[in-house]
Amino acid sequence: MARRKYFILKETGGGKLRVDFRSWAFVIIIGLFLAVLSMIDGAGSTKPATPATTCSFTVNADAVNVRTGATAASPSVQKLERGQTVVATKTVDNGFRQLADGTWVLDNLLTPVPGSTCT
Repeated sequence: MARRKYFILKETGGGKLRVDFRSWAFVIIIGLFLAVLSMIDGAGSTKPATPATTCSFTVNADAVNVRTGATAASPSVQKLERGQTVVATKTVDNGFRQLADGTWVLDNLLTPVPGSTCT
């Protein structure tokens, strides 16, 4: 039985060598290597902020509109449910509090989470 070669060195002219890969085994090995590298790289990522250490609020009404601007006339882009926790900023304008993603919610429909860093 002949031995299988996984890669072959070929001369391309001018004295340069080119590697010609002949196996899926090599592709799988490289894929596994890259997967391990991505896991190692992801290990240094930061943890998401927890509600107790950020400016967090609990929604205290049903079907609260999240708006694009700090007015009741601004388009609604989402609805929040009672008990849902949201991360916000300290910015309040026209009775609306700005959320971390730049959208706005009526401030009187939010209750600060105990330990929250803004009120």
